[in-house]
Amino acid sequence: MEEFLKKNKVKLIVAFIAVLFSAYIINGINEHSIIPDHIHSIDDKTPEERTDEDNITILNRSLQKDPGNVEVMIQLSDLYIKTGDKKSAKKTLGEILDIDPDNKEAAERLKQLE
Repeated sequence: MEEFLKKNKVKLIVAFIAVLFSAYIINGINEHSIIPDHIHSIDDKTPEERTDEDNITILNRSLQKDPGNVEVMIQLSDLYIKTGDKKSAKKTLGEILDIDPDNKEAAERLKQLE
């Protein structure tokens, strides 16, 4: 046994390190593949329980699935205005006008912000 350990010392050390590294990688993957609780919490709330920030997150999710949805973008810009984020509101309203230059709602809101 002693002779085996002497001959294979480097191989055993490399194998041990490989096993430890594999365990570290697997643990890291598992740790980062779990969805944080705060992401679930928005979906679990009733509409009345949601904050404006929750609703902004939900509307942004909707836009990821359906980019260019002007109705959702109007709602989003209203929430940005309500929360005092004029920069994001202007950006969203500008995007609406890029899609639909004749959109009176977006044009009016943009004028009010300037």
